[in-house]
Amino acid sequence: MKIISKNVRPPITVIIVCLFELLGLVLLPFSFFDEQALGYGLLYQFYLAFCGVIGISIIWFLWKMRRTGIYIYVASYAFHNIVALIVGNWHISVLIIPVVGLLLLLPHLKKMT
Repeated sequence: MKIISKNVRPPITVIIVCLFELLGLVLLPFSFFDEQALGYGLLYQFYLAFCGVIGISIIWFLWKMRRTGIYIYVASYAFHNIVALIVGNWHISVLIIPVVGLLLLLPHLKKMT
């Protein structure tokens, strides 16, 4: 029987992804007042708020070393790419940055509960 400690510290690569997610959350409020974001309408403002909630959940689950964090991470960035394509704001960085994060997270998937 494998006993998993409740005080499992996340590996450095998971901490790095969490820090980048936290940086995104710190920069998120500035997006609400961006001229381009205001031009998309109120629905886009709700989308930004939803992204904040999802970002917090990603950080929480990754920090607790839960597989759910990786699943939410992948699903949210797939959704971000679709929204970026729809609004015409897609850049290659919208795809590259999450893929790098995923490559950092995948080796730790088996260690997660």
